[in-house]
Amino acid sequence: MGDIYGRDGFTIRPILLRPKSRGSITLKSNNPKDAPNIDPRLLSHPDDVTTLVEGIKLALRLGNTSDFVNNLDAKFYDKPLPECRGEAYGSDAYWTCYVRHMSSAFYHLCGGCKMAPASDPYSVVDNKLKVRGVFGLRVVGAPIMPAVTSGNTNVPVVMIAEKASDIIKQDWNS
Repeated sequence: MGDIYGRDGFTIRPILLRPKSRGSITLKSNNPKDAPNIDPRLLSHPDDVTTLVEGIKLALRLGNTSDFVNNLDAKFYDKPLPECRGEAYGSDAYWTCYVRHMSSAFYHLCGGCKMAPASDPYSVVDNKLKVRGVFGLRVVGAPIMPAVTSGNTNVPVVMIAEKASDIIKQDWNS
């Protein structure tokens, strides 16, 4: 990659706004000081890989349009990924290999303590943000979101915190 350092460039990076893969958070022990086992299971659902492969192909089509090529002198960095040498460069199999080796998370993880009705087997907190079966504990933040938002989680988390503040004040005043 030394031949591209120091040169002007831009990035087109397909991302999953609605991944279908689901991970898990489990207790390592009953010691509260032990970190939990966190398994994000990224790309465990085949549709996530397919969506990213299609996103790469769309990015390539976009980057190869006359506006990018003629006005920006754009050219894709087309050195094959060594880990994917066994696949024909540019094929779906190559891009699948590429996705599996080069994908990462964006640290906007949500849903570890899903808020939902008690009838939902994955529900952790109720509509007052109280952890089911644990006295005196609430979860306030992105973990209660049953689905990942399509944008940055900051504003939804602020909204959750504001609502939690109202709920807690209401509970203390009743």
